[in-house]
Amino acid sequence: MPKIVDHDERRLAIVHATWRLIAAKGFRATTMREIAKASGVANGGLFPYFRNKEELIGATFEHVFAATNERFAAVRADLEGLPALRALMLQIFPLDEERLLEARIVIPFWEYAANEPELLELHERTMQQWRGEIADHLETAKRLGQVRDDVDVASVTDLFMALVDGVQVVAVASPGSSSPERLTRLLDGYLDLLR
Repeated sequence: MPKIVDHDERRLAIVHATWRLIAAKGFRATTMREIAKASGVANGGLFPYFRNKEELIGATFEHVFAATNERFAAVRADLEGLPALRALMLQIFPLDEERLLEARIVIPFWEYAANEPELLELHERTMQQWRGEIADHLETAKRLGQVRDDVDVASVTDLFMALVDGVQVVAVASPGSSSPERLTRLLDGYLDLLR
């Protein structure tokens, strides 16, 4: 009797294997053959799930984005305004090995997204979601009196998005100067400027 394959489960296993390999070796150095082997599928076994490496990195990026959102949902509880914004940022910032591995996925994804319209659209869609969430937390913080009345939510949202990108690059490229304590102080210092 043929084995029944759960295609969603197989697809997720491939994404997990890809994520770990890319984080360890880099996107360019990771081959489809290695991904297939790490996923437990035959060499041609990836193609029913992913047409090419670019599609696979897109799915891996989406997985990282979803994992961050799941962590935030788990810690958010009843937080509102600045505490909720801080909790979100702490889930994005590369403060532990898992989140540092995620940053190692995000950075090569940017390079590919710049030249692939589908990946660029994926990046824009996911970042718009975070942009909206950051803006909502800032608006709530204003309403609750947690930030100054003169805080321009749109400008500060842009700064937080740039901060997120910057700390990921710094953590990967300059690990000696990006300890979790230092990155957390950076975040808290910026939040203090808004009060």
